[in-house]
Parts: sequence; structure tokens; C-alpha cells
Amino acid sequence: MSARTSYRVSLIAGLLVIALTVYSAMQPPVPVCGDLAKNYTPIIAFELVRSTADLHAIFGNAPGACRTAIAARMDFINTVDSIAFIPIYGAFLFFFFLAMRDSGLARLAAALTIIACAADYVENYALFHLSATPDEPGQWLTLLNWATETKWVGLGIVSALGGLLLFNARSPLSYIALLLCLIGTVASLVSVVHAAVVGPYLSNAIALGWLVFLIVAARESVRPIRAAA
Repeated sequence: MSARTSYRVSLIAGLLVIALTVYSAMQPPVPVCGDLAKNYTPIIAFELVRSTADLHAIFGNAPGACRTAIAARMDFINTVDSIAFIPIYGAFLFFFFLAMRDSGLARLAAALTIIACAADYVENYALFHLSATPDEPGQWLTLLNWATETKWVGLGIVSALGGLLLFNARSPLSYIALLLCLIGTVASLVSVVHAAVVGPYLSNAIALGWLVFLIVAARESVRPIRAAA
């Protein structure tokens, strides 16, 4: 597969990521049952829970109609995530770096993308169990923590590697691209020790790097091929 074709596949997948994000934003608000911060997206808060108290902030501290409703919504979101979002964002990142496969950094980023996607599936597996037993999370909480940190830190490193690859051009825009990519990297690393602090902003921070990649993929998809000298 040529570099241009890889960029085009990445571009298509990136546009589908945007479409799924818009679809998600248009859905009714998730009915939180506890005292979750208003600026904290419930599904991200669910991914980043670290204790039973964190689970109760989302699901409430007792069974009831509200808990049943939010558990159903969380399971639906994670089902869509598993079937559509993970493979699509995985393709977006993988083919973006496949286009630059002559670089060792690009090959590393592609490999880390696969690992992050695999961790995302493990994360969802744990979330399906936790939504059913928020009062007794047991080993599922431990599994979730490992999977979530692997996914987010992996995506943060991928963002940094992408920024470094683009920075090699040393143009004024490459400095901006690197900065945007590193915001996601820093946020993902901070989430390991301060999940509740950075959690409300984590997905948006990672999205900044993805936006850079999408713009580059679009540019490279239509850039004229240089004739051989």
C-alpha cells in the first residue's frame, strides 16, 4: 500500500471518528445517579474510576431505577465503542503512521496503537462487569485500572511520537503541531496519578493531536505527486 493510499484510509477513518463523536454528542444526557462533577463526561469518569466511591458518584450508592437506567446507557455506549469506535480510531491512527513506515518512530507508534486498542477492549470487558456490580467491584476494578492506564498512556505516547514526526519538518506549523500533540501526552500521564483532576479534559486533550493528524492526512491525500528529477 502506497503512502498516499494509507493517508486516504486514515482520512476516511478520521472523518468517521468525527461522525461518531457528533452522533454521541447528539444523544440525550446520561442520567447520573451520584454527585459526579457536571463537567465530567460520565463515560470517561467510568473509565477512570479508582474506587467504589468513584463508582457511586456515577451509579449512586443503592440499587434503583436510576442505576438501572445509567447501567443500560453505559453498556450501550461501550457496545458501540467495541463494535465501531475502537476499530475506526485504530484504523485512523494505524494507517496514518503506516504512511510513514520508513521511520522507526512511525513503526513504534503503529505498534502502540494496536496495544492501546487491545487495552480498550479489555477496558470495556471490565466496564461491562462493573456496571452490573458497582457496589462490589472486586478484581474488575483492578483490571480496569491497568487497561485504562495502558490505553490512555499508550495514546498519549502515540500523540507525542506523531508530533515528533511532524516536527522534523521544522516549519512554523510543525512547532504548533508538536505542542498540540504534547498536550494529550501530558494529560494522559497526569491521569495515572490524578485521574479525577485531568479526567474531564483527557479526551479533548488527546483529540488535539488527532485533529493535527487528520489535517495532515487530508493534505497528503490530495498533495500532487512530485515528478522524478
